[in-house]
Amino acid sequence: MLRELSQLLDELHEGLVQLELREGVALRGVEMTLPLEFRVVLRDGGCALLADVPRAREGHEWLPRASRLSVGWGESP
Repeated sequence: MLRELSQLLDELHEGLVQLELREGVALRGVEMTLPLEFRVVLRDGGCALLADVPRAREGHEWLPRASRLSVGWGESP
């Protein structure tokens, strides 16, 4: 299900927070590169960037290749 990129990033961050709480670890910095499908949609008089992980693992020539997004979280100085 494609959703706004900001929502996807919030969910990834929340997963890291839950990992820290559940496992009792302290993450100082996390970097990940994710394959994502993107779609730009026009709605409510504006533009939204929707994204999600690829829905199909198999490579089909009629499906576009997933883009890659690199994201990192770390402590503020």
